[in-house]
Amino acid sequence: MKKLKKVLIPILLSGLLLSSLDAMPPKIIKQALQMTSKGWVSFRDFEGNQLIYFTNLESYTCGILQVHYSIDSEDLDEVWTLQKCDYKNPLAVTKEKPYLTMPKDSVKSITLQITFADGTDSEIVTIKP
Repeated sequence: MKKLKKVLIPILLSGLLLSSLDAMPPKIIKQALQMTSKGWVSFRDFEGNQLIYFTNLESYTCGILQVHYSIDSEDLDEVWTLQKCDYKNPLAVTKEKPYLTMPKDSVKSITLQITFADGTDSEIVTIKP
């Protein structure tokens, strides 16, 4: 826990100290995403559907080049199209539909890999509802 605090506090402070005209540096976004990989997407049952939200990734779009994912496999054969980075409001999620809609209880897992702004790839992460 102490190690996490030691890394997380500077990341949070750097985000707080940025003006609204500056995006969070990609290096800091990469660190934040690496530490929160199990929260890259979230699941929700709504009106008979299973929604898979990419909201967390959308809020860090200024530090991400690409998101590959696959449903119930590890193929990483799909690409999530991120909203464009808005340097004046870098953490805002403005995408009209930042989620996938699937039949209720149909998705058992989603596997993801991020290509960061520096061209490196994240670990491959599998998230279950």
